[in-house]
Amino acid sequence: MKKKFIVVGASAASLAFITKLRSIDKEADIVCISGEAEVPYNRCFLADYLSEDIDFNDMLLKPKDFFEQNNITLKLNSWVTSINTDKNYVSIGSDQILYDYLFLGIGSKPLMPNIRVDLSMKNVSAFHTAADIKKITTSIEKEKPMNVVVIGAGLNGIECASALHSKNITVSLVDQAETLLPVQVDEQASEYVASILQHRSVGMFLGNSVVSLCSKDGRVQAVKLDSGATIPTDFVVLATGSVPYQELLKQTSIKTQEGSIVVDGSMKTSIDNVYAGGDICVVQDAVTKNFVKSSTWSDAMLQGLCAATQFSSAPRQYPGAIGLRDSKFFDYSFYACGKTVGYDESYKVITHIGMDSLTKLYTKDNKLKGFLLIGDITKVAEYKRLYLMQQELSDTDLK
Repeated sequence: MKKKFIVVGASAASLAFITKLRSIDKEADIVCISGEAEVPYNRCFLADYLSEDIDFNDMLLKPKDFFEQNNITLKLNSWVTSINTDKNYVSIGSDQILYDYLFLGIGSKPLMPNIRVDLSMKNVSAFHTAADIKKITTSIEKEKPMNVVVIGAGLNGIECASALHSKNITVSLVDQAETLLPVQVDEQASEYVASILQHRSVGMFLGNSVVSLCSKDGRVQAVKLDSGATIPTDFVVLATGSVPYQELLKQTSIKTQEGSIVVDGSMKTSIDNVYAGGDICVVQDAVTKNFVKSSTWSDAMLQGLCAATQFSSAPRQYPGAIGLRDSKFFDYSFYACGKTVGYDESYKVITHIGMDSLTKLYTKDNKLKGFLLIGDITKVAEYKRLYLMQQELSDTDLK
């Protein structure tokens, strides 16, 4: 008798799970449920989509006919409203769909600032989905905004600012943190990134919380800060990060840690026939062995693949998160891995500043505990190997 798999979410982990599972089991009944209207796509390319370096088809995780050709049911515009792990079904409104196995790749949702925000306004948007990018792009084409305020100065916010700048739009970044990329880099690296933005005339309002969006006739006209400053704007983009979807989990007995699903090496949750992967999970770090939030695309893909192999004759164990964060903004490549912030005096930090590059190596007990590359990324593979191996470093390794 064929097994029925329900996959909630069309994330990277979900698509990796589905693809591998179908190669293992040609007969399984597989249903993928997504709340978005678009066929599954890669969120890592949202800034490229906004800057028009690529079109939507370039973002697709699979060809449009993949699901039909592989006999996989794809339900778009369908939000799972509840999960019953005791009776093995998920609900979409009043409809209940039974399963033998459940994979949760439900990803994340935008983290909204602690102010009143009306995303139905024509000149306010999040920066999280392809639909958000289409809204921003439509406004640029029709309204031709000259000034845009981006709230959030993490990687998403800076990538968004870079894409808007490429369209000759004046951009201002606002963040309550005192520095750019506060969870990614230390103060020196933050200042280096700030110099890149200053050279492009990007306004930076750091250490400022947004008090309100000032609107008139259904449109935001300015952003008011707690410092008393007011920034006039034609459009506001919320790039304040994301948080895991937690609502569905509260209805189940699935074990969580600070709202994220805890999984073992097989990507199994605390319930035997429920697996999970991607942003919704906490997994073991490959080096520290601590449980960490999983947020990188490559890790999510590997998690989905490992989960699917549990239904094969050769199951694979997930080796742990590498924690490699990568980006590109204002023509600078960016890679960060391991411990790059919050380190103590026991760490030795080796810094190399080039013509258009910054390299920082974070070592402890003569082992590489983290690295940061901005601009020149030619040694990323080498540093990644040294980080994973945790071997004694030579003088050559540190050059």
